[in-house]
Amino acid sequence: PLSMFANDAFIKSLTADFDIKVIPINEGIRLSFEDQILFDFGRATINPAGHRLLAQLARAIQQVPDAVRVEGHTDNVPIQTKRYPSNWELSVARAVNVVKYFAEVGKIDPRRLSAVGYGESRPLVANNTPANRQKNRRVEILLLTEDTEENVK
Repeated sequence: PLSMFANDAFIKSLTADFDIKVIPINEGIRLSFEDQILFDFGRATINPAGHRLLAQLARAIQQVPDAVRVEGHTDNVPIQTKRYPSNWELSVARAVNVVKYFAEVGKIDPRRLSAVGYGESRPLVANNTPANRQKNRRVEILLLTEDTEENVK
C-alpha cells in the first residue's frame, strides 16, 4: 500500500530536495523534517517553500489509504507572544495548519487526518546548542499503515 513511499526515486527526491528523513516505524512511516522548511521562526503560517513541499506530499498521500498524523515539535526556548503563549500552542498551530493544508488544498479526506502538538516534550537531542535546538524544532508526518486507533476503517 505504500508503493509511493517505498519508491526509491520519490524518497530520494524528498531527501535531496527538502532534507526529509523517511523512517520506517512499527505503525508505518515517519517523515521528519526541520520546521524551517515550512515555517518562519516563531510563526505557524506555512511559507512558500512549505507550500511546495506539502503539495508534493499531498499528491503522494492521495495515492495511499493510510491515516495521517501530523506532529508539531519545538525546542525548549520559551515563546511568549499574544498568539502563542507557549511552545504547546505554537506546535499545535503548526500541526493544525499542515492538516488544514492537506484537507483544503491537497484534497485529502479530513477523516484520515489528525494534528498533535508536543511542544518541547519530545526532543530528539539535548537542547544544549543552537544546532540541537534546530533539530528539535520539527514537523513529523506519520503515515499509519498498521491498524491503530487513528486509522480510518
